[in-house]
Amino acid sequence: MSTDTRDNIAELIGDEWADAFAAPEPVTAAKLGEWLGLTANRVHALGRDGVLPRTPEKTYPLRASVAAYCDHARQLAKGKAADKELAEEKIRLAREQADKIALQNAAARGELLDSRLVANEWRAIVTDLRAAVLAVPSRVANRLGLDRKETTALDVEIRAAMEAIADD
Repeated sequence: MSTDTRDNIAELIGDEWADAFAAPEPVTAAKLGEWLGLTANRVHALGRDGVLPRTPEKTYPLRASVAAYCDHARQLAKGKAADKELAEEKIRLAREQADKIALQNAAARGELLDSRLVANEWRAIVTDLRAAVLAVPSRVANRLGLDRKETTALDVEIRAAMEAIADD
């Protein structure tokens, strides 16, 4: 390598690393680990896993190894984005399951009622009330001795009141 190229590299990354980066010969796992911020053991593991290129002597071509490690780090970052979405979905599912269990527990304690049962009960009460109110004109007519015209007028008024309530 020319002196100018080495000097340019030294300006960018410092003198201590310029010779190693410019070196065409492979570097040890410890030296590559210094470059990548890894332990020598981790460098060896990445070499065994095929992430980092290595020679039969178990040394590492510096440029190719740095490039391979950068690609590996980019792939991991892409995976973490997908993992983040999966984690969010797992959190949402856990919340839904917690809500379901909370509702089941409240129902078991008698704090909740089944809406269908409540609706059916109210329907029965309203039906009974309607029948009782509609029977008022004939009961009043019998008690007071009202004629058919007066009884009909009372019935019409009660039905009109019930219709007005039903519209609300």
